[in-house]
This record gives sequence, structure tokens and C-alpha cells, in this order.
Amino acid sequence: MSKEKKRKNGIKESGKKSRNQKKKLKGVLTACIVILVLLVIGLIAYEIVVNTKTMGGNITVNGANVSRLTPEKASETLSSAFESKQLTYVENGNTVYTVTLGNLGYSLDQADLLSQLEQIMEEHQQNWKLFRGRENDVVILNVQRDDQKFSDALTEGNFSGSGERVASQSASIQYDSQQDTYVVIRDQLGNQIDEGKLRQYTEAYVGQSLDDSFFKNNLQIEVNENLYKAAEVTADSTELNEKAAELNTLLSNYRNASITYTFGSVTEVLNGETTGAWLQISDDGITVDEAQVQSYVENLAGKYNTIYVPRSFQTTGGGVIEVSNNEYGYRIDQSGEVQQILTDLKSGEAVTREPVYEKAGLSRNGTDDLNGSYIEVSLSQQHLWLYKDGALVTETDIISGLPTPERATYTGAYPIAYKASPFTLSSEEYGYETTVQYWMPFVYGQGLHDASWQSSFGGDAYKTRGSHGCVNLPPDEASIIYNTIEGGYPIILY
Repeated sequence: MSKEKKRKNGIKESGKKSRNQKKKLKGVLTACIVILVLLVIGLIAYEIVVNTKTMGGNITVNGANVSRLTPEKASETLSSAFESKQLTYVENGNTVYTVTLGNLGYSLDQADLLSQLEQIMEEHQQNWKLFRGRENDVVILNVQRDDQKFSDALTEGNFSGSGERVASQSASIQYDSQQDTYVVIRDQLGNQIDEGKLRQYTEAYVGQSLDDSFFKNNLQIEVNENLYKAAEVTADSTELNEKAAELNTLLSNYRNASITYTFGSVTEVLNGETTGAWLQISDDGITVDEAQVQSYVENLAGKYNTIYVPRSFQTTGGGVIEVSNNEYGYRIDQSGEVQQILTDLKSGEAVTREPVYEKAGLSRNGTDDLNGSYIEVSLSQQHLWLYKDGALVTETDIISGLPTPERATYTGAYPIAYKASPFTLSSEEYGYETTVQYWMPFVYGQGLHDASWQSSFGGDAYKTRGSHGCVNLPPDEASIIYNTIEGGYPIILY
């Protein structure tokens, strides 16, 4: 075969191969197109099936992926995800407790959730779109809670990482010695967990977290002063501040109070120079050392008591005698005076007064409890003197009791008990009954009175015509004495 013929045969063979290749390629392309169409048809069919039987593709509910899940399965998935959702408690940057919502006693209302999911699926079917983008549907997360599990999971013992917790310190009242005043010391917040606040805050936080992104969000609660146990008493406590004010008022009263005792024209002053040492000041309050008050009153009584102790008496004749049987004068009621001092100091006032007396005479001037007004009777001289405000009013001879053990006139110092006019004197023992115009008893049934039956007075008449103990007076002198004195007037007989 010639070369030319061979060349033509080669070209013819090459063209034939080319046609066969094109035909094969066209077949492959057709097959691919058919497969692609089938795939698209299958995908569309699949999407239709998915949309018909499940929640749909590319679907989240409150942030949780439920694509291609039936409502029942989606409900189970969401419930499981909800209960396993962790809540973290962070304190000072450190995690101190992690707990799941399930362990807190929370769960979802399955029936309600399923109903909402079925409604969502129905809406998707009514608004079906091929190749829809990712869509987040929202359901209302209706929760249920086991309150006992909730309480058991939220106890202080479950919170670790901060070492031993410190209790809050209540506000208190302290005495500031430099300022001499009571001040309120502010409360100090500790870090003990207030379980009531913790549960209340957790409940509110979980409730606020049930939003459309619940399953995507991290749940975290900051443990801080909002969850710590507050002090039982805070610095703004009305009761505490009122108590501090009361203590400062009382302290001021004690500092400013004074008592001026009057003993006639003589005075004794008790003020802060003395009472300041009696005060016992502490953070708890102010007390007065009653032992020191008692000691002060004892000294006051020792200086100014005049009754029931022998008295020195200067007679009209100029001599000084000692009078026993001293039942006239002043005696301080020490217990009553202690209590009155405590009351006066607490008042904060400047008080002027006499001491509280158990016994009191007619008048006094310092330790002089006669103060120029008294009756003096000398039994040895059978004579009486009446003084008023330091001046002699009258003097007279008398007849005293018969000098026998049964009828002698008592000696001593006594107050005139009372006055009576007229008055009937009687005695079953001695068998008499006599009316007198002026009766002024002083002790044990004895007294001063007029004696019109006596023919004379003074001298030794008492030795034979002596009374049964009374001091007999001339009627005119008895009248003067009666009209000059009053009940309580002192009489000194010696």
C-alpha cells in the first residue's frame, strides 16, 4: 500500500475514534445529569419527608439543635439538655460550686413542651421552604421543681473554695474614752452564705434565664455580698442608735448632776468631782458603784446624825453636860438616801434638798439640831427655860416627879409629841382622873401641863408634892409655853 493510501486510512481511523469518544462523553454527561436530577429529586423528597415527619432541617429551639427530630424526640432531647444544664457559682474569681438544673430539682413540663413542639412543626409544614436557612424557634420553658431537692442542693456546706467562712459581726456600741462618748461601731460583713438569699437569688436567676437562647448560654451566678448573711444588727439600726443616744444622755446627766444638801444654813455639795469616781463605764452601759454611794452616805450620816447618840448640851447656867437617852434629832435613812442619790444623778439636774431622813427634828443648823429653839428643864434646880430662835421666851419654876424609881421624871432629850387643850389625865394604877388645860407630852406618858392644884413651885416641893413623872407648871406659864411651841419641839431634861 502506498504511503498516500496509508495516510488516508489513518486519518479515517482517527476520525472514527474521535466520534466514538464524543459519543461516550455525551453518554457520561447524560448519566451525570440524570444522577444529579435524581439526587435533587431525592433531596427534595427527603426534605419533604423530613418536614413532614420531623421538626425540620436546620432547626434549633431556644438555641438547642433539634434538626430532623420528631417532636417526641426533640422533647426528650430538650428535657435531657435542660436537666443536665450546669449552673456555676463563682466567688472571687473561683468556682465554688457547680450543679445541674436537674440536681437542683428542676425539670420541664413534658406535656406542655411536646404540645409547643408539635405546633412549631405544624407551622413549619405550613410555611415549608426548600433549603431554608438556620432557624431558631422559641418555646416557653415551663419548669417544674422539687422544692426539697432545691433546698438540699443549696446549702452552705456545698460551697467550698473559700476556706472557713467568717460570720458577719453586728454593729455595736462602744465607749470612746478619748471623746468621753458612746459611738456606734459599724457592722462587718462576713462571707457566710445566707441560704435563704441563695435560694431566692437562684430561683430568680433561673427564671430570668429561660429565654430564646437558654441552651446556648452559660449559667453563672456571682457569690458576693448579696448572698452573704448580713449582721443581725446593722449600723443603721434605730434601736441601736437610740440606745447610744440614751447612753450619751445618761452619761451627760451623770457628769452634770449635783446635789446640794441643806442642813439649815449649812450646805454640803455632791458633784462630779466625787461622783465621777463612782461611774463604771463600759461598752455595755453605765452603772454607779453603789458601794461607794453607800460609803458616802455613811460618812454623811456620821457627820450629821444627832439622834440616839449622847449629846453635849450647854446649860443656861453655862456648864456643858452630856445627855443620855437622846431621842430627839435627825437620822438619815441611809438606804433611802442611796436610792435618792441614784435617781438625782440620773436626772442630770442640779438639786437642792435635805437628805432623806428616817427621823427629823424641828429645825437644824449644821450639826446643831436645837437651832436656838428648845425647852430646858433642870430637875435639880426645879426650873424650866423656853427658848425660841435663840431668845429666851420665858422661864419658870416647876414641880417634877416624886424622886422615887416609879415616879421620877425621865431625863434625856425628846420631842414634844403633840399638843392638846383641854386634856384629861388618868391612871388606873394611881387611881386619878384630872382635866388640864394644856397638855404637851414628851415620853412614856410624861409631859408638861398646868397644875392649878399646886400651891407653889420650885425648891424642894417635888420631894413631897412631886407628880407621877410629869412636869407641873403654873397655869399662866403653861399657857405661854403651849402657845409658843408646836409638835416636835425639843425638850432637854437633866
